[in-house]
Amino acid sequence: MKEGFLLMASIMVICSSCHRPEYSQNYVSSDTGNFEQYKKEASNRPSPPARASRQVGGAEVFITYSQPSVKGRVIWGDLVKYDKIWRTGANEATVFTTDADIQIAGQTIKTGNYALYTIPSEGQWEIILNTKYDVWGAYDYDKTLDVLRFSVVPTRVGNLQEKMLFDISKEGVVSFSWEYLRFTFPVENIPVTAE
Repeated sequence: MKEGFLLMASIMVICSSCHRPEYSQNYVSSDTGNFEQYKKEASNRPSPPARASRQVGGAEVFITYSQPSVKGRVIWGDLVKYDKIWRTGANEATVFTTDADIQIAGQTIKTGNYALYTIPSEGQWEIILNTKYDVWGAYDYDKTLDVLRFSVVPTRVGNLQEKMLFDISKEGVVSFSWEYLRFTFPVENIPVTAE
């Protein structure tokens, strides 16, 4: 009887530790006030929410993510495994949002929200945009929902970037920096053709 109780208690503890928090729509809201409120509410997290945004031609582009820190850890190949799908941050999946159609890597990306996943490796990385964005981590990743995959080669930089950082330049270049690695890719307007 006692063994049965201990087994049941152990199962309950394991299941409770697998709980994933409810995903907040304010996390990806294009309403800056909503995001700022969410950021304030989640500021006590070890990896707090952050956002990069920029007007790129006719499109407003946002990257909403949680910022993990190095904290003296080995990041690449250890904390972030090589050749495995990664949420490109912490907590919720990183979300790439555009309010107008754009081009990335020569492909059209329609207006909307996308999970921005990566598959890091020692050489090149795969960058992925996926339509299932309202998820915690990469646990529910579904390859059939990918709308874009392309490769980048990260560069090693001299200065430590303690907190993971996304930035979007006024020219529309998205940059990712964390630890001593950095990669970039351009976001482009769709050329308007005369009819």
